[in-house]
Amino acid sequence: MTRVLIVAAHPDDAELALGGTIARLTDGGAQVTVALFTVSETADGADRGRRRRRAAAAEAAAEVLGHRLHWLGDGRYDQVEDLPEYRAVALVDDLVARTDPDTVISHWDGDSHGDHVRVARAVVASSRRWPHAALAQFGPNEHRTVRHAQFVPQLYVPTADQLARKAKALACYRYPGQGFRPLDPGTVELFDRARGAAVGLDAAEGLRLVRHRLTPGRPLL
Repeated sequence: MTRVLIVAAHPDDAELALGGTIARLTDGGAQVTVALFTVSETADGADRGRRRRRAAAAEAAAEVLGHRLHWLGDGRYDQVEDLPEYRAVALVDDLVARTDPDTVISHWDGDSHGDHVRVARAVVASSRRWPHAALAQFGPNEHRTVRHAQFVPQLYVPTADQLARKAKALACYRYPGQGFRPLDPGTVELFDRARGAAVGLDAAEGLRLVRHRLTPGRPLL
């Protein structure tokens, strides 16, 4: 069984960038774990249920796409800045040792979002300990920044058959009182279709391959 570990900064990061890929992998029998560094929602005085609702949204999206959800640090962190970098690396070290993935996928270190870059650095630093796992990165989810256009994939995963599942997973993050900007699934689909058109597919998600060592019996994806 192929084992894939996706390490993301916030709930919805993996679904936006890789929702179709996750659905395709789980449909094919792969074991996919999405590990989140933060809930990225605050329990402020106006609405103390925000944190709980965003965590529940991540759980619901996991049900839709079929992956396992893991909260790094038992879900107690609100922002990536809450962790010293050495602690973030240690959390990834421990998780990779316990899950023994064939491939680890995380943020691109050229992302425009500081939290995403911090997570990317932690994952790259952790890779020094991996005996065989491949490392790939997904691009920025914020299409309004120049970094989005600067991300150039090397690997394309066909996802036309998974577009509806991806949209359903993203819909889990629409709830009253959410403390982040509403998602735009229509634009996400347009970008997925454009990415697919670049390689003759109806839709695709893209990855950059950072490291891969050919090992018999250990597939990339």
